[in-house]
Amino acid sequence: MNGLDHEALYLGAADRDRLGDIVESSLAVCKRHQFYLWTQGAVQSLVPHEILVCGMANGDGMHTHRFAITRYFREEHFAEISRPQNGLLPRVIAEWHRTGKPYFLGAGHVSTPGAPDLLELVQRNELCNMAVHGVRGPDGRVAGYFCFSRISCPFTPRLAYLIEIIVPYVYCTFARVLMQEDGQQLAARLTGHDVTPREAEVLRWVKEGKTNSDIAVILNLSPWTVKNHVQNTLKKLGVQNRAQAVSRAIAARLIQP
Repeated sequence: MNGLDHEALYLGAADRDRLGDIVESSLAVCKRHQFYLWTQGAVQSLVPHEILVCGMANGDGMHTHRFAITRYFREEHFAEISRPQNGLLPRVIAEWHRTGKPYFLGAGHVSTPGAPDLLELVQRNELCNMAVHGVRGPDGRVAGYFCFSRISCPFTPRLAYLIEIIVPYVYCTFARVLMQEDGQQLAARLTGHDVTPREAEVLRWVKEGKTNSDIAVILNLSPWTVKNHVQNTLKKLGVQNRAQAVSRAIAARLIQP
């Protein structure tokens, strides 16, 4: 924002109240439909949009998700812009990553004038316009990005400023939603593994740092029996060691953190 009056970008009392509502209401969001309602409710007060595409890094790459209230943006459009090779999203995320600043594409405003075909892709896929901003991880790589489209307010430095403020909260909120979903899916997968109440009890003491001998005394079992319980649990949870077993059991809600 070189040469701009930074005082003009600061939030007034009304916008601070709206931002406070966005932040506070985000704490109640832990499911996907709640995230959708939050972005279509509180977040709209500062960034009015009809389409939100979210990209979140995972161990096996970047996963994209879409939330839209318009019938024009269909599954085929989402698949087209998400293509790993020359898709719209990878290209604009690369442009964002280069500067770290919100990236705009819309009528009369293209952050990279040398790439006019990007705006054509925006129009062809029923996005109308887009504003992209993301979050970098400690390693400097893209941890997540958010593409707001069909934005109904002008593309101004103030909008860029608002998006820079809001996106970290959107990232943290959606990360919590995905973590909740992962835990539920893991619990569902582990239901068929039949971790017994006794094995879960042994795991609870493993979590407390107790050795097999300690647990044997506490539960009035032989150390050999405790060792068998631990080995059986490792196999059922599909892990290699005690620490991994505790972590997976907590994620699956088999034991309390």
